[in-house]
Formats: sequence, C-alpha cells, structure tokens
Amino acid sequence: MTGATTLPDPVRAWAESVIGPLADLHDTSADRSSHADRSLHAGRSSRVWEVTTRPDGGERFCVKIAPSPLAFTRETFAHRHAVSFLGPGRAPRLTATSAQHLALIMTAAPGTPLSALRATGAALETVHRRAGALVAQLHQAGKLTRTAREEASQTLRRTADRAERSVRGAGDQMPPAEREFALDRAAELRTVGRVPLGYIHGRLDEHTLRWSGTREPLALIDFEHARFAPVVQDFVPLARGPWADQPRLRTAFFTGYGRRLLPEEKRALHCLTALHTAGLGAWGAGHEEQEIAGRRVPEPMREATV
Repeated sequence: MTGATTLPDPVRAWAESVIGPLADLHDTSADRSSHADRSLHAGRSSRVWEVTTRPDGGERFCVKIAPSPLAFTRETFAHRHAVSFLGPGRAPRLTATSAQHLALIMTAAPGTPLSALRATGAALETVHRRAGALVAQLHQAGKLTRTAREEASQTLRRTADRAERSVRGAGDQMPPAEREFALDRAAELRTVGRVPLGYIHGRLDEHTLRWSGTREPLALIDFEHARFAPVVQDFVPLARGPWADQPRLRTAFFTGYGRRLLPEEKRALHCLTALHTAGLGAWGAGHEEQEIAGRRVPEPMREATV
C-alpha cells in the first residue's frame, strides 16, 4: 500500500464501503494545484487521490475532498445535472458522494492535460477547436432559474467592486499608475453592458482540459467552480495562457465554440484578464472567500480580437 496515510481514515473507510478495498493510492493534489492559477483560484484547494481497487491494477477511481461545502455542492450539482450534456467520455463519471466528508468518488481522470501535450501547429489547433465545441455544450447546460439569472447577471459588477476594494486597500503599496489602471479597468467592467450568461466550468485551463487522442473525445475534469455566470469568464485562463502567444489557438477555439465574442464580451475579457492577472478579481468557489489585496497591477494588456 503506497500513500495510504495521506487519505483521512474516515474518508478511506467510506470509499472502501463504496468501491471495495483500496490497493494503491496516489495523492495528485499537488499535481493539480501546480497548474492552478492562484490569482484566478484563491483560497483553499481540493485534495485528490487516484486509487485502484486491486494490487494487479483493478479499477481506477478518483477520491476528492472539496475545500468547502460550496465547492462540494457545485461539483456534485455539475456531475448530476450538467455533465450529461457533454456526452459519454467527456468527463469523469460520478460514483458516490458524502456530504459528511465533503468527498466525491469518480472514475479516474481521462486523458492527458493539454499542458502536457507536445502537439504543435495544426494538431494543436484541432485540440483547441474541439475544446471550443465542448465548452459550448457546457455553457448551454441547464436552464437558468430567475434567482440564478439575477445572481449571474451581477457577477461582473461584484468582481469590479472587489477589485476596487483591493486596490484601495493596498494604499501606497501600489504605484499611482498601476492603481489608476486597475481602477479604470474595474470601472469599465461595470459598464460593458449585458453579456451572455450560461453554465460555466469556472476553471477552464490547460490542465482541466484533457486529451486522449483524435479517436477519443476531449474531456473536462474538476467542476468545483462550476456555476451560472457570464460565459466570458471561462475564457480568462486561456486568454492569459496559450492564446496570448498563439492567437491562432484562440481563433480555433471560437471556431469550435460556434460564434465570435460580442463587443461587450471583448471589453469584459480585456478587463477580467487584466484584473485577474493582477490578482485583483474574485474567482472560484465563493464570493466571500475570494478577497485578494495588495497585488501589483501589470501593464495594460492588449484587447481580445476574437
């Protein structure tokens, strides 16, 4: 048995009651969190173990302990009500949950993270085009209730408010030019107008997107941040990552997505990207847990052109 002591005994006992004795455990929490953008995903991280049920390599599962009740609720809801919209093989399958332990058992994560792919050129464009199609399906999952719509429609304003509070709280620690730039982006974010709402993944990046080859579907993992919100928020990590240096990947993604960004979304993406690069925005599992202050604001970033 390897790594058995890392899985809390109560959670291990519950997991074994569901899937049988665990023959091997591997803590993958660090592997996942190392790919997470801390400015986008502040707060505690989930703990994740890959486990097998027989010494000779039986079934592989993922045991995950959510960092908060809200994250547990969001991931459980996503698997029970939204993942089916993606189709077979496009996400791990939920096996069981324990609200008592904030724990979930899922089938093992499929494929290889995009961050580990060695594909280039047209092959990588194909991956991003398929990613766009997959994300479009997720964004259309479920139906917004009146309450969810009202909450989602206030997201950008609340992000702007938190960013402004962070800037003002930083005081003289922030150079005047950077302070002014951040306040301008927060103010602009409040005025972008109405943007499309949908069911977002909330942590869409090169780690949560998983590739198993051209004959297998692209997949998504880690739904603890999933919620109804402006869909443009899902594009921020990719805009700050691979799209920044390879605009053809951005074009391929939106080809698969099925539409280009609206003018209002372009403005919102520009503001969100700048604020989140600086760690001044709220992101992730809970509004109350996402206050980040005293970070430096970068030079103005170029507008998204999609």
